[in-house]
Amino acid sequence: IAYLGTTTNDLREIRQTTQYMATNVYAEYEDNIKDVHYFKALIGYNYEQSTFKGISAQRNGLIFENANDINLALGTSILTAGGWEEWAILGGFGRLNYSFKDRYLVEVNGRYDGASKFPGGQKYGFFPSVSAGWRISKEAFWKVSPKTISDLKLRASYGSLGNSNIPPYVYLEQFSIAQSPLILNGIRPPFTSRPSVLPDGLTWETSTTTNFGLDFNMLSNRLKFVGDIYTRETTDMFTLAVTPPAVFGATAPRGNYADLKTKGWELTLSWSDKFMVKSKPFNYDVRITLADNSAVITKYNNPQKRLNDYYAGMKIGEIWGYETEGFFTSAADIASHASQSGILSTSSGLTFPGDIKLMDRNKDNFVNPGAGTVDNPGDRFIIGNSSPRYLYGINLSADWNGFFFSTFFQGVGKQDWFPSTEAGVFWGQYNRPYNKLPRWHLDNHWTAATPDAYLPRYVSRLANRPGGILTHAQTKYLQNVAYIRLKNVQVGYNLPKNLISKIHANNVRVYISGENLWTWSPLYKLTRDIDVENAVVSDQVFTTTNAGDGYNYSMVKGITFGLSITF
Repeated sequence: IAYLGTTTNDLREIRQTTQYMATNVYAEYEDNIKDVHYFKALIGYNYEQSTFKGISAQRNGLIFENANDINLALGTSILTAGGWEEWAILGGFGRLNYSFKDRYLVEVNGRYDGASKFPGGQKYGFFPSVSAGWRISKEAFWKVSPKTISDLKLRASYGSLGNSNIPPYVYLEQFSIAQSPLILNGIRPPFTSRPSVLPDGLTWETSTTTNFGLDFNMLSNRLKFVGDIYTRETTDMFTLAVTPPAVFGATAPRGNYADLKTKGWELTLSWSDKFMVKSKPFNYDVRITLADNSAVITKYNNPQKRLNDYYAGMKIGEIWGYETEGFFTSAADIASHASQSGILSTSSGLTFPGDIKLMDRNKDNFVNPGAGTVDNPGDRFIIGNSSPRYLYGINLSADWNGFFFSTFFQGVGKQDWFPSTEAGVFWGQYNRPYNKLPRWHLDNHWTAATPDAYLPRYVSRLANRPGGILTHAQTKYLQNVAYIRLKNVQVGYNLPKNLISKIHANNVRVYISGENLWTWSPLYKLTRDIDVENAVVSDQVFTTTNAGDGYNYSMVKGITFGLSITF
């Protein structure tokens, strides 16, 4: 009798192991000739191998409910499955450093790497880099007092790195074998399916960076600055090919289909000093970091520049949408406005007062997405960008007479977000009628008595139904998710040495620490049900574990009391 159940009264056992081996062998030589010429050379060999093995077995007919071994099931062995995967990386590397009087600094690096994940003839890549520094403050002509500028250095570098972080068998046709759920001639025969489409060539993704930097210390090393400006060109990016037409009959393969250019800068500014309080030094430190970058696609196989795909010239994160004019106020207003027949305000396609009015930007008397291309976007245009900009951090710390304090703030200065179709925690019942009703929706939707409300007339599934007007990005509901967050604050006390020496301890510290205690964002003027940091970390505010709920899991707040003893 063939078993056709679905894991009822079954026991399944799964065993998986991964063996990872890493070998690094290198030799190093260093010399300093009369404190004038400094040399350091390194040469090495690297080999990494990972092997995964897995097997699972399942049998029905348990002898008793809490059976924990497959031999305690007497039925048919209804499922056996295995798995095996192996990849290896082999490479050689070298580095040469030279310094003249600690004034001129040069470093040259090179790697020659091969990976089993690529087909023959494309397994290997060479990735060189060179960097140089000039410590101007060491020059004989430098006459500035060390109390004013104690160190000044210019830096420059150019180099490339290879990325082989892809699945190991992408370039091979892969056939999966399974057991049919259908019984033919008294058995469930095995079957396979067609393999995925193979990419046209596959090789290393290469990232080449040009960097210029400036470092200086001022005011007796109390003020320190580190700044960099860079351009990074990523070529042969491993990404999806252009989306094929539906008649193609398969999903697009992943391969080396795109190039990306990123320009950015980073800086760190710190101030450290102390002063006396009751004859004891009060030490404090302030450190600020700020960084920004923007990236543009420079190559992609999308000659029509369709907006549902990447295209050459696209700025990463750009949001195309409509301009919201407001709400329709009357039947006459609806009749005189450009047609929105392709964008649904109701399931029937009819439009009523209180529904959203979109602008006819190209004046063709029809609000629509045009051909969906850069050259013909209809009434859409770039309304924002979802990439986080101006990422910053602020560290504050101080200590006095055994007491210490530290805190860290982090944030994003600029980022746009348009709620997705599954952002139920934002759209509430505009997404699905059985969703929770957000508190901020109360008295904030259009009625004849509240024509200036934020949300349109109450119609469910506007943010969920295909073609629904709230599924289309638009200016009115584009959100500013810039934020600042108190990530950590800690206050504590180091017990005096003469006291802890009685227990032969080197250090005893008591402290209280808080995590994620406070956050501010312009979005919180509207709702605090959303953790904006999720938008920055994952570039997607919501997950959809349950359809329609659109859960947004906040960063956990926590307070910790601690005692640390070091012997």
